Amino acid sequence: MGSQTQDDMFKPYDQFILFGDSITQMACNQELGFAFHAALQESYSRRLDVVNRGLAGYTTAHAIKVFDKFFPSPETATVRFMTIFFGANDACVPGHSQHVPVEIYKQNLKTIIQHPATRAQNPRIILMSPPPINEYQLESFDAAKESPHPSRTASGARQYADAAREVGAELNVPVADLWSAFMKAAGWKEGQALVGSRDAPNSETLSGLLTDGLHLAPAGYRIVYDEVMKVIETNWPDQMPDNLPMVFPSWVDAPK
Repeated sequence: MGSQTQDDMFKPYDQFILFGDSITQMACNQELGFAFHAALQESYSRRLDVVNRGLAGYTTAHAIKVFDKFFPSPETATVRFMTIFFGANDACVPGHSQHVPVEIYKQNLKTIIQHPATRAQNPRIILMSPPPINEYQLESFDAAKESPHPSRTASGARQYADAAREVGAELNVPVADLWSAFMKAAGWKEGQALVGSRDAPNSETLSGLLTDGLHLAPAGYRIVYDEVMKVIETNWPDQMPDNLPMVFPSWVDAPK
């Protein structure tokens, strides 16, 4: 076996970076049950390193400030995939400390996608829309935060999900439309009162996808995983796990 062939067989793992807020940070918590990060790493085991860069409480305003502090240069690592998953905090009501106006939210997403550090790597980017929230459950979450007013609304979450889709369409970046996937699972149809809002009865299905009206339950993370894999299969079928070679050869083929 030539040395070049050995080098190819033992090259470093390319990275699949998950960049987002607390929903991403908590995606590796297997105590919840199904963990999106863990499931993705299992699927790409021995093929890609899935790196969690979820930062609880962050908005896109925070994200653009820290992005180039952690995103590796091509000399350090090769980033093959990156998910961008913000909006749940940006969508806080105006006057809330985490609120980011929707047009600035869109511009911040574009800044990350078009950042020189991103372009230097040219990863396959998956933009993820924020999921819906459940105002009924969120009461307890806001009470725990000692907030006298609702921090988020179902209609606000929809507005930011629409904005994420608009950015994806404008920049030709595939979108994992989590908002629509969650709402479909909850049985909602366009024209009906918005599930998750006080205009509709509390949805047991939507409540089962969320832990506190904002963060995701295992069933919610299952939807995230399924939607991400659908985007990969649709846009880059050659990058599905079964179509990628292992970085290190199987023990049968490994040099002895």
